[in-house]
Amino acid sequence: MFTWPEIVLYILKIANAILGEYQNEQAYKAGTDAAIAKEAAAILAKTKAMQQVRDEVNALTDEAVDNALRDLEPK
Repeated sequence: MFTWPEIVLYILKIANAILGEYQNEQAYKAGTDAAIAKEAAAILAKTKAMQQVRDEVNALTDEAVDNALRDLEPK
């Protein structure tokens, strides 16, 4: 048979294990959220950069665009 201190000790161990799992889950979720935020920020930066490039290209004359594309062709 178990003594009262042993029963209390087992209950505390179970509570500690449950809280440990909860903390691990929260840490995993926070890490996942941080990774999603990082990727979203990278996409946003690329979008801003692409918008700037698109605006610069749209500001060029047709002749300037043709010359720029001609310079990209392999020689």
